[in-house]
Amino acid sequence: MPKLDQRGIIAAATIGCYAPVAILTLLLLLRYALRRDAGWLFLFIFSLARMSTGALLLAAELVQRNPNLFIAASILHAGALSFLMMSTLGFVGMVGHRTFSDNPRIIYNLRALGLLSLIALGLTIAGGLVGTFIAKSKGNVGFILRRVGAGVYGGLYILIVLVHFGAWTYRWHLKNYRRKLMWGISVGLIPLGARVAYAILAAWSAADVFGTQLSSNAVLAKSNPTTGNWVLYLVLSPIMEYVVVAIYLYSSVILSRRPHKY
Repeated sequence: MPKLDQRGIIAAATIGCYAPVAILTLLLLLRYALRRDAGWLFLFIFSLARMSTGALLLAAELVQRNPNLFIAASILHAGALSFLMMSTLGFVGMVGHRTFSDNPRIIYNLRALGLLSLIALGLTIAGGLVGTFIAKSKGNVGFILRRVGAGVYGGLYILIVLVHFGAWTYRWHLKNYRRKLMWGISVGLIPLGARVAYAILAAWSAADVFGTQLSSNAVLAKSNPTTGNWVLYLVLSPIMEYVVVAIYLYSSVILSRRPHKY
């Protein structure tokens, strides 16, 4: 049996770490029958995406060296970030339930940011497909799409931070348990920002999804998730994501145990 490299070990650990998250978020969704905002739903989808990414990488290393599996894992790795960002929007909406979330302008802003997240997801998927599965001679187009998608993630993150700051102006209208969740989101935005920054660096690190045509810039080359520095990848991608998920779950599960009705 082929031996796993560092990224293969990380992939196996990712599956093990996100399985409990997927189970917990599914139980929360079933318990509350989707009556709350979509933070848990997108965390559940994100967990499935991360487990699928890990499974694809393991299959690529253990079963057969199929480049298509690596491509699919690369697309899923980059695209799943949108679900983590949409979960942030969902938790902001949960905080503002019956307060600022009833403001038409806030509702419009949250929906617009959700749409922007879907656009980033679409660009990322298209960037991974063009030049690999589709139009193999148009690899430069896929490279551009991946860069644009990463740029949209960066812009989306800034807008989410601004909306979150705006939500804090309603803090005196929020009950104590909602302010606790707001603090949790505030803390979670820090590692999320590090993850988004890494996504931008990764998009510029190589001209292909395999990481063979690396940038001449040493910092960018080290930031490639496939062939770059694996420690940098581990810290700024899987660990940062899991920290965000843990913070969101801790904050929102405390909220779910409050004795009052929604």
